[in-house]
Amino acid sequence: SMTLGACVFDLARGELSQGGAPVRLTEGEAVLLRRLAQTPHEPVDRLELARDTVDPSGRAVDVQVTRLRRKIETDPKA
Repeated sequence: SMTLGACVFDLARGELSQGGAPVRLTEGEAVLLRRLAQTPHEPVDRLELARDTVDPSGRAVDVQVTRLRRKIETDPKA
């Protein structure tokens, strides 16, 4: 598992929890978070992430990242 601030992500199960309570992830969010967790502290090109989605422009990845930030970060706008 990986700690993300107040959250814990179980890579094997693709499950996110905050303070022991489950945080609902879409399948796409879980896949994206798992992929980012494979290379912690390293940037990943958004078009590389988009290659595995239905939208190769990267727009779907942008939306998923925004949603994940809302779920994980205390202040997602900072």
